[in-house]
Amino acid sequence: MDLKTIFSLIQTFFALAFVLGLAYVVLRFGKRVTDGNATCVKIIEKTMLTNQSYLAVIKVGQDYHLASVTSGEVKILKDLDRKEIEEVLEEKRMKLEENPLAKFWKMRKDSE
Repeated sequence: MDLKTIFSLIQTFFALAFVLGLAYVVLRFGKRVTDGNATCVKIIEKTMLTNQSYLAVIKVGQDYHLASVTSGEVKILKDLDRKEIEEVLEEKRMKLEENPLAKFWKMRKDSE
């Protein structure tokens, strides 16, 4: 091998390392930039009904709604009681906090 080939091979390895490093940074920290925490509409929970449809509890502002979502349309089926939904969500959060595995995942997520 001559010097030109060795230099080209080293240059290729540096380019590959740069691309892999850039992909790591984008995948690890990119979600924080595009996280939807600032929106007024959030899907709280969803339950699949069929392959292409599900029921979803949606929070719009301070109100909760039950929606039917299919590949062609979204329908609001019912307005839900805010206090009742928040009690269920709090109960669910408390159960997750009691789970030791959930504590591990939370610590891992917080460290990111």
